[in-house]
Formats: sequence, C-alpha cells, structure tokens
Amino acid sequence: MSTVTEIKQLSPPPLAPGWPVVGNALAMQQDLVAFLVKQYQQLGPIFRVRALNQEFVILAGPEANIFVTQQGADKFRSHEVWDSFGCEFGAKNSMLAIDGPPHLQMRKLLKPAYSVGNLLADIPLLVDIAQTVVKRFQVGEEVEALTLFRLIVTEQLGRALANHAPGTNLQNIITTIRVGLNVHMTKQMPAFMLKLPSYKRAKQHYLAMGKEIVEEHRATERDRKDLVDNILEASQKPEYHDILGSEEQIIFASLGPFVAGLDTVANECTFMLYELLNHPEILAQCIEVADQIFSEGLPTQEQIRTRDVLHDAMMETLRLHSIAPVVTRTAAKDFAFAGHSVKEGQNVMLANTVSHFLPKFYPDPYTFDIGRYSEERKEHKQRGAYNPFGIGTHLCLGAGAAEAQIVLVIATLLHLARLEQVSPQSKLRVKNDPTPTFGSAFRVRFSEHRH
Repeated sequence: MSTVTEIKQLSPPPLAPGWPVVGNALAMQQDLVAFLVKQYQQLGPIFRVRALNQEFVILAGPEANIFVTQQGADKFRSHEVWDSFGCEFGAKNSMLAIDGPPHLQMRKLLKPAYSVGNLLADIPLLVDIAQTVVKRFQVGEEVEALTLFRLIVTEQLGRALANHAPGTNLQNIITTIRVGLNVHMTKQMPAFMLKLPSYKRAKQHYLAMGKEIVEEHRATERDRKDLVDNILEASQKPEYHDILGSEEQIIFASLGPFVAGLDTVANECTFMLYELLNHPEILAQCIEVADQIFSEGLPTQEQIRTRDVLHDAMMETLRLHSIAPVVTRTAAKDFAFAGHSVKEGQNVMLANTVSHFLPKFYPDPYTFDIGRYSEERKEHKQRGAYNPFGIGTHLCLGAGAAEAQIVLVIATLLHLARLEQVSPQSKLRVKNDPTPTFGSAFRVRFSEHRH
C-alpha cells in the first residue's frame, strides 16, 4: 500500500503521442479499442491520452483489470460521468450515478429481478414474443437486424420485468435514450439536441409510459412480484429515501428494463447474427443445436444455460464486440498503479477489453474462434482476460441474464427462420452510438420460414 508521500513522488503516466490541438481524438474516434491496444503494447498498463480539451488516464490490460477488481472499490466513482443523465429525468441519485454503500444497497434491491433465473422463469413468454415478431416478416422481406432484435428484446424485458410492452413507444424510447446518453454521457452530441421538439416529444412519451407502469403496479396485487413491485416496496423504506424518495426516481428506476436491452442485448444479438452469417459452418452447428432444444417443445432453463456451440458463439461475440469496451470513471482519491500516480478528480478510462485482443491470451485475436471456450483451451479463464460487461463495482447487473437472453433469442430465430445478409460483400463499420453498434448498416432478408 503506497503512502500519500510515496504517491506524490511518483511520475504521472506517460502521454500517448498525438496531434497538436486534437491530440488523440481522431484515432480514438476511428477505433477506440484498437488505439488503446496499440498504446498498451507501447506504453504499458497506464498512460494518458488527450482528446481536444480533455485528458484521460487509461488503465488497460490484464494488470489493470486485476487491480480494478481487487482494489478499485474506493478508487473510482461514477457520479461525475452519470449524474447529469439521471438528472435529465429528474432522478438525481440514479443507481448509475451513486457510489459506495448506497450503490451496493440499490444493486441488492434490483439484482433478483435482473437475475438469469428470474428471466428464464418466463421462457414461454419470451419465446412467444420472439415468434410473434418473426412472423411479422414475409419471405423476401428485408429488415435492419438491429430493429428486428430491438422489437424482440425490448418487449421481452419490458414484459418479464415490468409487465409492460413498449408497443408504439419503442421509437420514443430509442430517441430518448440515444440522445440522452450521447449528450450527457459520451458527449458525442451537443447540448442543444435536448431542446429539439423531436427529443422533447419522445422524452414526454417515455416518461408517461414510466408513469403508467408505476401506477398500474400500485393498483395491482401480484403473487409473483416483478422489478417495479420491488422498487415500489423499497421506496416506502427510510433507507431508500435518497435513492427512491421521489416519483421521478421511482419512474426512472422502473424504466430500467427498456434501457437495459436497447443498447446491450439487441446490439449483441445483431453482432452474433452477423458473425454466424459470415461463418456458415458455425451457423450450421448453431441451427442444429437450436432445433434440438426446441425438438420437444419449449427450451428448458438448463438447455439455455448449457455450454454448447450457441453458448460459445455468444461468448466469442461478446469478446469481439463487447457491450462495454471501456468504462469511464473519475478518480475518487490519489492512488498509485504500475509505478505511476493518479490524482483525485482525474478523468479515467478503464480499458477492460484491451486484454480481449492480446495474442498472449487469444491467439489470432481478431479471428472469430469459438474453440477458445473449450475445456482444453479455456482462454477466457486466464486472470484479467475476459471482461465484456465492464469492470469494478458498477459491473453490469444483468450480465448473466443478458448472456442467457442472447442465446435464447438467437436459438429461437435460427429455429424459426433462415436469414441472409442483404449486402454480404459490404464491409460494415462499428460505431459508438452510444454503445458499439452496426446501427442501420446491417440488413438481413428472410429467405425461409421454417416452423
């Protein structure tokens, strides 16, 4: 443990070379993770980058992942990064923006609803939703893959966790969350976007849906309580006053399921379908497994959780196309790491997925190779090697449920239909909007309905 004096005597992290004025902004915008991998290989597990008028300390590679996991609880905070996003919806102390004991308290409250067991208790409902969406598309019809999965995933999570389907509000949800996150969190959009009539209308409908969900739950007694029931029950307890003490905070927390799937599971399903369509031999194996688990009716929880080719393809998709490739935080105190000092208040990026692209962990790391997860190789089990859902105390609360939902959605789709990429020869570029996505660029065509 370094003393305060020892920390002050350490040098700041090395600065990554960059251009005058813009610094590293262009390279980071083009391919953030590739840029960070290169700097890690040249500068080590801690370095600084500059993007226009901002400077970030980067902690990268397995050393950083292990350090953050073991010692990071009191060294990083989320408040500065996330507070304004919650405040946009009147939720000053959202779970995203609080740290320490209040954050752990809120995680404990929400964790049962976001657990894999709770989600898979609704397999009949989840499969029925996916089937209904797939049947909307005719043979020969084209659709943006992300749109297809958003239709499925957002309704599945809304119905399972909040007893509410997004329906015609889906586009309002997309607009509200996309603009809100890009303005407040990633800073990719200017603040005037919040004043546009289109955003204001979408936000109004989004919050009205949240109010409707909360009021419906207050008026209905259920044998099996869902996420919103748990939130309402906790809001009556004094210990939750700062977190759930206002109607706006209750509504914001209750809308969590619609945010959770929009930019996470839906995008990961899109990436997984893309990889499978570009690897026909793996696709054929996944179709065979999908048909097997539907051969006696609906899949069981055990089948969805079993390690098979679908599971391994999902894991490899998460490695190559992580939901949270970097995590932005603020240094909560002065600390030392890898021989350098980090000062309280500095902007920090935890580059948790740099290790995903290091050949010492993953030979030929940019190749889609589902054999990495076999009992013989288990490349992801190496310390600090695999962190697709973020890292630290704010690690994605529904990581296990997300993995299970991805497998179930893809299995259902492969069992029900054959799809093909509309323009297989085109090279698709991943962009951050706000999370990694193909956006509207990846389109698929229904070539056959099978069941």
